[in-house]
Amino acid sequence: MNATFEKRLKFLRPMAMPAELEPVARQLGQDVCCGTRAMWPIDGERLREEEVYRADFYRLAHEGMWSAQERFLHRISTELPLSAPEGVMYRTAMDSIAWQLLQKQLCFARRVYRDQVQPSVQHSNLRSVVTAANWMREQSPSSMPLLTDLTTFVQIGDIISLDPGKGISIVEVKEGKHNHKVLDLAHFYKHAECERFKGLIQKTESAATFKQFERVLRQMDRMEFAKNVLRSKLAHDPDSGQAIRIPEAYVPIAEWGEELNAVVAQSKERGWAIDVIDECLFIGCYSKPDMIRMSPAAFLPWLDEFAGDEYSPVFRLIDCSWIPLALPLYLLPLPEESLMDLMFGRLHVCMGISLPGLVGECGKHGIEARPATKRERRIISESRGNGVAFQGRPLVLQRDGRSMIVADGIFMRMLCHFQRPISLLSALLDLESEKDMS
Repeated sequence: MNATFEKRLKFLRPMAMPAELEPVARQLGQDVCCGTRAMWPIDGERLREEEVYRADFYRLAHEGMWSAQERFLHRISTELPLSAPEGVMYRTAMDSIAWQLLQKQLCFARRVYRDQVQPSVQHSNLRSVVTAANWMREQSPSSMPLLTDLTTFVQIGDIISLDPGKGISIVEVKEGKHNHKVLDLAHFYKHAECERFKGLIQKTESAATFKQFERVLRQMDRMEFAKNVLRSKLAHDPDSGQAIRIPEAYVPIAEWGEELNAVVAQSKERGWAIDVIDECLFIGCYSKPDMIRMSPAAFLPWLDEFAGDEYSPVFRLIDCSWIPLALPLYLLPLPEESLMDLMFGRLHVCMGISLPGLVGECGKHGIEARPATKRERRIISESRGNGVAFQGRPLVLQRDGRSMIVADGIFMRMLCHFQRPISLLSALLDLESEKDMS
């Protein structure tokens, strides 16, 4: 939060993938997002009402996604080491599949992310998981079983799959007699809910087996939690003990993807372009080599001029390729050519939030910004969250008697999911009101 100016400049430095990867990147984009091209333009009413039309849509979409996963698995199987940029490129493609399986909903993505380090794909034993995924495709050719270890953020189960006939499922794959034995013990315990049985296992089995038994139970609890959230939108997190409820009410949130494309188009004409969303979200686009090189030194002073002494989070659009819960690159609201320009260094986009601007704009829309009370500061401390500080104190937003502690995750949604700041905050306050009435 107290990063120096020089460090923040480094946060904004231009980055690009090697040019030789561009043909593969284009093909992955086609596979992941354009499998249904033969049906374009998609008829939304027919998709809802006609079973055959809907089945064709899922079949084509999942065939493309499956091809992208096959490309990644084939690349891993070669003897050539996977470079860091290649890993980022392939994983962001897998993330794009996962986000589509999760209906592009951040509230769902957060429930399958456990803030862990994903395994190295070239050092993982994927053989049994690949076999299971192939079997699932054989049983239901229209399904899309995605290997979770290939993504950056799905950290529950070995496979997350969407079958048009059955919905979404999360699968844990076990191989070997001992693993199956432990899994059978865990299933019996979960079914019987008998603590004496658990104590018997601890007495009669080795310490290593009992430890594995407990680990399997935790995995089962997490998978059940994730499935319940995805299907019924209500479950208890087994790690935190908190009740997680996804509100039924749909609260629309305005986005700024059109403004992004307008700024990108302007930058291609003159080398640079800037814009401000809701008087607080600053965007700078740079598309000529000299301007790209100078972009951090041009953007950051401009942002800080309006932010004063307050901390202003900064972000590069290319960062979406490796931040686990950011919208993946292939799902950004950009046309293919602009996306390729971004990935391969022909376009650089800097973004930042001015807290004074955000607070001022809230006031114009009937949202009061105030410092947190002692009780609210205690909530922040107990949750171990990162509250947003303004003028040295945790920031709380309030409207019509409903209040909301502002956490720094709010910036993720504004910068990485293209949600307009005031529309987002208004929607969150509406949801707080819904909680009070439920």
